[in-house]
Amino acid sequence: MKKTALLPLLAALTACTAGTPGMSVGIGLGTNIGSHLGLGTSLNIPVSLSPGKTALGSNSQTAPAANEIIAYFDVHGTPSNAAVKGGFYRQLISKRGDEYIVQDFYGDQGRKRTDPYTISRNQLMNFNATPDNGSLTRYAYNGAVMQQQVFQNGRLISAQY
Repeated sequence: MKKTALLPLLAALTACTAGTPGMSVGIGLGTNIGSHLGLGTSLNIPVSLSPGKTALGSNSQTAPAANEIIAYFDVHGTPSNAAVKGGFYRQLISKRGDEYIVQDFYGDQGRKRTDPYTISRNQLMNFNATPDNGSLTRYAYNGAVMQQQVFQNGRLISAQY
């Protein structure tokens, strides 16, 4: 009897499921009701096989992959879960330490809205993010330079409009 009770538990410990967003290992306890029916409960533990494929904003500490879209914004700059007509998106270029090099684009045609710039993680979902140190060039939809700003220690030190 102990062997049959232990066998379903071991099977549950080694079971894996694949789906969106990835894989998980299930740990469960159960009992047999008859010969074809079982009843139990389980706990799924996420397992990441591809670091960097988790979207920001989740509880994961995994960094996004380079060239991954990390944020969408609507027409008014409010963060969105998906692309919005007339909106914008932010793409990760690379990560260096706690700094993220990003570039913003107009969502309709994928035209660039900014040149790449560096921001901290806490600004990733801020539509009006600015670098602590460095320059930020924004472009109009037609590709003309709309504004160029230079920041030092989080303060705007020069601007051209």
